[in-house]
Amino acid sequence: MSKIELIKRIYDIGAIKFGEFVLKSGKKSPYYIDLRVLPSYPDILVEVAKEIKSIIDSQQEKPTVLCGVPMAGLAIANALGMQTGMRVVYTRKEPIIYRDLVRQLRKSIQNGKFQPQEIPTVEKVVTFIEELSGFKAHGITSYLDGELLDGDKVGIVDDLITTADSKLEARDLIKLEAKRRNIDVNILWVYVVLDREQGGKETLEKEGIKLYSILTITEVAKKLYDNGILPREKYEVITRYIAAEKTRKDNNKCNS
Repeated sequence: MSKIELIKRIYDIGAIKFGEFVLKSGKKSPYYIDLRVLPSYPDILVEVAKEIKSIIDSQQEKPTVLCGVPMAGLAIANALGMQTGMRVVYTRKEPIIYRDLVRQLRKSIQNGKFQPQEIPTVEKVVTFIEELSGFKAHGITSYLDGELLDGDKVGIVDDLITTADSKLEARDLIKLEAKRRNIDVNILWVYVVLDREQGGKETLEKEGIKLYSILTITEVAKKLYDNGILPREKYEVITRYIAAEKTRKDNNKCNS
């Protein structure tokens, strides 16, 4: 399946929609992406896995294990594992208390309520809670399911990337699990189907993690426009939105 055929199929099943949408953040967006439907279309899921496998095959250094991010990343990671023969693990959903706590802390920082030296990571929050309380919340005995081995090079797998928060949360949980098992691992890559181009790639690079995506939202819009599927007016709205988001991110960097 060619790249344009894959884009058309993803568009046809409604995984990418164009119009005017209100995101969870309250912001308006000219497109909406829901790749959680991919498991309902095994033929597309297989093609997605093949595309990511091609990316991995082109790398000089390759992962030894794949880690799916619940829930959307699980099916993609499993399909990719079948294509590559690599082990697949996945972070658990139970530590949501830690994730929510970290998000609340970050929100407080952004609102100027306090100014710590660094934004807490999931790993730091979990360690603090466990040292303080002497027990694991909800009786959690592990942060990850599957076979994680000493010296593993981990590739995180998910459906898309926006700000990279969930990818860094997954990284932190992998590191916690490695610490629990008394092993050393490296989290070096993130593989996604689509990059929304809203700063996630740059955020990961600062953390020493390389992002690989099959598609970008710019590429999807351009291909659909060139093939007469996306009207000019919608295409222009999307390109202006992407440019504005990039400018906003750049300005935030300059002001930080």
